[in-house]
Amino acid sequence: MLANATSDWPSMPGLVGMHVIDTLLPDELPLLDTTKLPGHVGSWDWDIAGNRLYADDVVAGLFGLDLHAAGAGVPIEHYEAGIHPEDRAWVSERLRHAAEASGVVEAEYRTRPRGGPVRRVLARGRFYHDAEGRPLRGHGIILDITDRRDERPVLVPEPANRDDHVLERAADQGLALRELLATARRPFLLKLADMLLMELGHELAKLVKDAGGKRRR
Repeated sequence: MLANATSDWPSMPGLVGMHVIDTLLPDELPLLDTTKLPGHVGSWDWDIAGNRLYADDVVAGLFGLDLHAAGAGVPIEHYEAGIHPEDRAWVSERLRHAAEASGVVEAEYRTRPRGGPVRRVLARGRFYHDAEGRPLRGHGIILDITDRRDERPVLVPEPANRDDHVLERAADQGLALRELLATARRPFLLKLADMLLMELGHELAKLVKDAGGKRRR
């Protein structure tokens, strides 16, 4: 996903000074419970300082990773290897920019795990910095939209301002809400948040499809 993204980023011990409310370590923040939900929506959580990305079974399958390894956390380069070669460079550049800017990333691209079929995914996430402005953490969702059957991926523009579509803003708020609920240790509320994010993911995929159709006409 992001080649050598952490090679020139300094080590950041601890979580003191984070610009986010969440103080859970990655292994304490439960991922989306996608095994109990319809559709193909997965979640990921990236500890940038430690270069460990934690993901659920949906994301692991899309990138061809071992399920146990994905849950335990692996370097970002393992996921990059599962991106289609034709999409790898621009996806890496977009993720790097979003991480350094402490902002939102949204992209549609293809994955091609070793020995597996090509899949089309829609990814959305948000990145956070520490008090010194250094990239610290990112988290988000990935939606498998292979069945959409479009001929080519649609390059989704990076959000340049807060004039995003209302559903895009809702997805950002949904991710933040889920983090807060995770700290409250309320499984039922967490499951409702998972369902909300899943539906928002489907609606965002429709927006991308509509935008791509308009550009090709």
